[in-house]
Amino acid sequence: MKEPASNIEWRAYGKINYGASPDLGMGAQEWAILSDHLQQYKLPNYTRAVEIGCGNGRLTKSIARDFGTVEALDISEQRVARASRNVNLGNIHWHVVKEPLIPVQSGSADLVISTHVIQHIDDLRVVQAYFAESSRVLQSGGVLLMHIPVPGAHGSTGRLGEVLRRTTKEWAKAAVLLTTRALMRAGVAKLPWKVDFYRWYDYPSLRATLEGIGFSDVEIRLLPWAGGHSYVFARRLG
Repeated sequence: MKEPASNIEWRAYGKINYGASPDLGMGAQEWAILSDHLQQYKLPNYTRAVEIGCGNGRLTKSIARDFGTVEALDISEQRVARASRNVNLGNIHWHVVKEPLIPVQSGSADLVISTHVIQHIDDLRVVQAYFAESSRVLQSGGVLLMHIPVPGAHGSTGRLGEVLRRTTKEWAKAAVLLTTRALMRAGVAKLPWKVDFYRWYDYPSLRATLEGIGFSDVEIRLLPWAGGHSYVFARRLG
């Protein structure tokens, strides 16, 4: 599958170290909230976790303290290099990926986690491919945990006026992104502006998609992280 166009800006931002926090303390705080909720799913094992979009390792270190092995993926070589320096643990395997493929054996993971990533992928086929890959690598009873924005999170209300303002803003960003990506393709990484793709999702569509590829117990949890973030939890069927 062809990689999404949004990889262009995120590789460029990886080179200049923009858009991914290296704050391990903040990552530990978020993981403390997530792991507390994850315990309710009673994972069969804590042997292997897969992190899609590890960035600078903000969350990776905390995950690695609870799991035997972590497979940490990112599309940016520079981010993976920084993360490996920032998080110096022997049970983390670092991977630079281009396509939505998880370099892990089928049925070998207990958790697939991704935060602050899915909403920035502009091609829904790539998002669905990551969902399908997550289903493939998870063992029976394993859990998918992803931060995906839905109305009600991030201070949103879903009211008509708010939705119209947000939609207008995203249209404007899309126009700027065309120029931004053209310049980045030409080798201009440092621009006087920063812009990226951002998509909001809805629970009915997410549930239908995930159930269609083998997940059950699909739910959205609004958790008190940074003012209220929405996370999708789903269990891999046997």
